[in-house]
Amino acid sequence: MKKLLMRSPSSNSKGISLIEILLGLAVLVILLSYAMPSVSGAAIKAEMSVALENIQFSIKAARQTARINEAAVVMHVPAGNDGSEPQTVSFASASKKTVPAVQIQNFNLPPEIMMVSDRESFVFDERGLAENPGTILLVSTSDESITSSITVN
Repeated sequence: MKKLLMRSPSSNSKGISLIEILLGLAVLVILLSYAMPSVSGAAIKAEMSVALENIQFSIKAARQTARINEAAVVMHVPAGNDGSEPQTVSFASASKKTVPAVQIQNFNLPPEIMMVSDRESFVFDERGLAENPGTILLVSTSDESITSSITVN
């Protein structure tokens, strides 16, 4: 008569135990906790880059519009706020002469970015030159170490 060998269930288990699954999840959570700040920082830097390009493009457009129409154009810079509502950069004619400054599209800054300036507005004369030079500072509301500066002259 053959003797049946009894095998211990733990010696030849082919599945994954609950403890192994929990340890794997714990390692995954720890790794993701280190990766999340760098991913969010990259997203903020991308938003900052887009806002910076929009403002630089708008300044060039205001200069060109002023030169083409031979009339001053005003770029209104929104005052810094608490982030409850978006800041809007807008454009208008500075003279009584009708200027199609509406060709320059107003735009809202992303809520993660706040604009601060030493001027309330910048006026570009008939030659496209800034009558009142100054600077515009873009600051991230979530990480104040992320900033960009634009000099309007």
